[in-house]
Amino acid sequence: MKSDVNPMKSVYRTGLIALAVPAIAFLLAYLSGSMLVLDYIHVLIGAIWTGVDVFLGLLFTNVIKTISLETRKNIGIRMIPMTLFFIPSASIITPLAGYVLAVREGIFSFTSPLFIAIIIVGVTLVSIGFLTIVPYSYGIAREASRRDFDLERISRNMRIVSLGSMLQLVFQVIIISFMAYIVVYL
Repeated sequence: MKSDVNPMKSVYRTGLIALAVPAIAFLLAYLSGSMLVLDYIHVLIGAIWTGVDVFLGLLFTNVIKTISLETRKNIGIRMIPMTLFFIPSASIITPLAGYVLAVREGIFSFTSPLFIAIIIVGVTLVSIGFLTIVPYSYGIAREASRRDFDLERISRNMRIVSLGSMLQLVFQVIIISFMAYIVVYL
C-alpha cells in the first residue's frame, strides 16, 4: 500500500495551490486598488466555489450511489484539493472581497436589514463548510492514507461532503439573490 502514500502527497500539494490561488488573487486585487479587479476576483472565485458546490451537491450526490467502493475511494482522494483546501479558501475570500467592495462603494451598513440578512446567511454558509465539508474531507484524506483504510468510512464521509455542498449551494443561491438585489436596486 506504499503507493497510496505518494498520491496523497501530490493531492496535498495540489490542495495547497488551491488554497493559495484565491488568497493571492484577493491580495493582489486589494493592493491594486482597482474596484474592477477586486469585483472580478470576488465574482470569479464565488462562481468557481458555487460551481464546485453544484457539482458536489447536485450531480455527485446521485453519481456516488452508483459506483463501487474502490472507485469512491479514488474519487474521494482526488476531490480533497477542492473540498479540504479550495472551498475553505473561497468561503473566506469571496465574502471578504464582497465586504471590501461594499465598504469602498459606501453601501455597507450594519443597520440595514438587507446587510444583516447577508451577514447571517454568509455566516451560516461558511459555517456549513467548516462543520461538514472540511472535517469530513479531512476524514477522507486521513482514512485514505492509512494502510488498512475503511472503504465504507470513506464512502460515508463523501456522502456527508456532498450533502454539505448541497446545503452550501442553497445558501449561496440565497446570498447571490440578495447581492443581485443590491446591485440592481441600491
